[in-house]
Amino acid sequence: MFYTEKEIMSQHEALKDTFVYFMEEKPRIEQFFSENPKRKFIILGCGSSYMLAKSAQRALSRYEGTSAAAVAGGDFLLNSDLYDASVRDSIVITLSRSGMTTEIVKAVEFIKENYKCPVISFSMLRENDLSKFSDLELIMDWCYDKSVCQTRTVTNLYAAVLMLAGFYGKDMDLVYNLRVTIEENEALKKKYRADLARIAEKGWKNAAVLADGVPCGIAQEGALAFTEIARIPGRYSNVLDYRHGPMVLNDSETLDIVLIKPGKNEMQKNLVEDLKAKGAVIVTVSCDQSSTYGSDLHIFAGESVRYETWGIVLISVIQILAYEKAIVRGCNPDLPEGLDPYIVF
Repeated sequence: MFYTEKEIMSQHEALKDTFVYFMEEKPRIEQFFSENPKRKFIILGCGSSYMLAKSAQRALSRYEGTSAAAVAGGDFLLNSDLYDASVRDSIVITLSRSGMTTEIVKAVEFIKENYKCPVISFSMLRENDLSKFSDLELIMDWCYDKSVCQTRTVTNLYAAVLMLAGFYGKDMDLVYNLRVTIEENEALKKKYRADLARIAEKGWKNAAVLADGVPCGIAQEGALAFTEIARIPGRYSNVLDYRHGPMVLNDSETLDIVLIKPGKNEMQKNLVEDLKAKGAVIVTVSCDQSSTYGSDLHIFAGESVRYETWGIVLISVIQILAYEKAIVRGCNPDLPEGLDPYIVF
């Protein structure tokens, strides 16, 4: 068994540990927000973590009086003056698998020296270079991936972001619905894996992931998973926005994965019809127990009533598809050529 397969198929265990950990840390997190009552955030990440920062930005900024910005660590290093107003008087959140990626470490060091901002750091390694700059350090070492491509790590980081947002916004409905999604994750993977393997055997050679709102970042990470794990082009778009340019590349060699948001189904259904007309292979994910979209495979998102939590369903589906496609193509999913677990320079 490849590490990638093991980490995908066992990540429900890590998700349960993450949920328990954050519930235990809830008093410390709430104390941090009590001592730092700012309603302004800047979220830093690189690669997959930057994509998750976009989900964090949306998850936090939904709460009244709150602003948030997601910035790539390298972008900040090269353009720190551009982000002066965004950083000033903000809470800094860093998302990092290793806590050692140079761009993030240097960016946080610069912010601490020049702005004295409080820092919340998420990492999967206990020994990391962000610790000394962190006012609130949240370490999830049970999530660290042995494979180069992030699977279990990003899924758990997304869950962690939702829990942090829920505690910040006093939105325990989000937290409790997240628990529902986590509890259903193992059964979801078992139920749909064979169907997803059959989809992977089809002749598609590129993939598009379509999603909106808070799951946008984890959806973009899903597109990257196709590139890294299966070595095929993956791209992300907002659902309806896909018509505004990217759809020109959609054809019979495209796999489209669409996360359907409840309400206004007709607009989303019409988009799926447009994709079908182009001959694409289509996978839909929604709260509908049976498909009304005419997709090649429909995934029931589960009993959670919070759309944000369906990002975990979406990424699980995508990771299995990317893994199975790698096997079909004869790729080693654990060792993508020219990619390192983290970059230090």
